[in-house]
Amino acid sequence: MSALLLALVPLLLAALAGGLSRRSSHRLSPRAATVLLTVLAVSAALATGLLLCLAAVVSVSELAPALTLHHWSPARLRRLLPLPAGLGLGTGVLAATLLASAAVHARRVLGQLHRSQQAARSLVPAGDDLVVLADQAAIAYALPGRPGRVVLSTGLLQALSAPQRRAVLAHEVAHLRHHHYIYVQLGRLATAANPLLRPVSRTIELAVERWAVEVAADPLGDRAVVAHAVARAAGAARIAPPVALALAETDVVTRVRSLVHPVRPQRLLPLAYAVAIAGIWLSSLIVLAQVHALMELAEAVAPR
Repeated sequence: MSALLLALVPLLLAALAGGLSRRSSHRLSPRAATVLLTVLAVSAALATGLLLCLAAVVSVSELAPALTLHHWSPARLRRLLPLPAGLGLGTGVLAATLLASAAVHARRVLGQLHRSQQAARSLVPAGDDLVVLADQAAIAYALPGRPGRVVLSTGLLQALSAPQRRAVLAHEVAHLRHHHYIYVQLGRLATAANPLLRPVSRTIELAVERWAVEVAADPLGDRAVVAHAVARAAGAARIAPPVALALAETDVVTRVRSLVHPVRPQRLLPLAYAVAIAGIWLSSLIVLAQVHALMELAEAVAPR
């Protein structure tokens, strides 16, 4: 029974993280929020998938021991680990569905990254990694690749003052330099594997934007300029490729508010997230150890 209760811990923490991440993330530094939330999302997705698969294996072992690689006593295993048959089969179907969802998402992202790299190589930079498109639409996005590209349009550049142009450029360069698209895609992959994590994934997207605007604000020394640049670029046309990070995509109001009225980070909050991550893995490892021990007992008394 203790194993069954512990198996619920990753699911409960994933649900709690989904509800609390948006409320608490602004009290973390953007860098810390991005890293901690990504690790939490990936950990919760992996742990819940692993435990769902484990429940399915136990169910199959009890219902059809001939299909397993060991000689367990089904009756003994059922007494040691009273997992309802319907629950075990249901978790197996759910695990297969979520695994397929994650695999489809991963394949789609890899394809998008390949096309992004091809597009990045085809763009001729005006200087360093900056590409200026002759387009009156407002366009601003970072295109990952080797090398990556920052794409701005003449229409956007004409609408901004010189300091605001520097802020927008610094913002998009920060996306490339700190590989923000990796955090975003890991969050989305975790969501494909565990839909409870969708709010966490969205908060990761907001956190990387906050990270980028903070990086842009540091060298300028004028947070108001960056706030105005973000607001002016908020109407940017969404022409960016799927894996690109576009300046106008994520909650502009929240980003502007965090620039104008920054909140002092709470020192204990990163520790709380670290404890949650540790709790996910500790509970999962305990469940694995307990179930393995019970299976060994069931095998020890099985007829040879």
